[in-house]
Amino acid sequence: MMIQSVKEGETVKECLEQFSLNGGVTVVTGASEGLGRDMAIGLAKAGSHLVLCSRREEKLREVKAEIEANDGKADVCILDVADMKSIERLKVFLVERFGKVDVLVNNAGFAVTKPTWATTEQEWDAMADTGLKGVYFCCQIISTIMKDKGYGKIINMSSTFSRSTATMRVAYGAIKAGVSHLTESLAVEWAPFGIRVNAIAPTAVRTPSRVALFDEDTLKMLLSRIPLGRLATTDDVTSAAIYLASPASDFITGQTLFVDGGWVANG
Repeated sequence: MMIQSVKEGETVKECLEQFSLNGGVTVVTGASEGLGRDMAIGLAKAGSHLVLCSRREEKLREVKAEIEANDGKADVCILDVADMKSIERLKVFLVERFGKVDVLVNNAGFAVTKPTWATTEQEWDAMADTGLKGVYFCCQIISTIMKDKGYGKIINMSSTFSRSTATMRVAYGAIKAGVSHLTESLAVEWAPFGIRVNAIAPTAVRTPSRVALFDEDTLKMLLSRIPLGRLATTDDVTSAAIYLASPASDFITGQTLFVDGGWVANG
């Protein structure tokens, strides 16, 4: 029997191909700006056809134009994750347009930074409706397409505050802890159907809107808790999303991946 030799670099090439999203369809909620926008652009560069979702059509079309300017492919679908009928319309769009969906990134969220005694019921409802209820029902409704195909990836956006505490972030942290628990539970329930469910938990991400909120004392406090000494960038989070969306992570499910520079490990 002749043993074929492996050409130099061939193994590395095969490994790198596992990170390709070519031929796939990826939905990103909250894709109109900030982290969602940058993740969508990065996932498109990795080869996926993006379905950009949020309530802001004009902003989504700007992201679509940027993706297409870089030879990527994208569609726009207006979505309110707190509205079940809106999610059902997204499902119909995906089935009629593609007949499948490979990846769902539940990025849409809303945060209020306030002491617990000052947080209103309306603010709690806005955070929970977008960040937990919306995640739950996007998973429930969109995953039925994946179930029919026997394969899919769901990526939920959690936070370092799902595992750590901070004043002014109690409600937000409770909701994100719920997202991480939901991620584990769905991963176990849906594993027999080939659906992998994971979460990404970044520390504070350096986006224009986020940095504008930080005064000097807040920034100093944040950096003091991060052993690597800087905030996360959207590239840091996008790289994690590409990994979890790609075949390279096919044996990973039920995990919350902390992209936090060591924040949680630091206690």
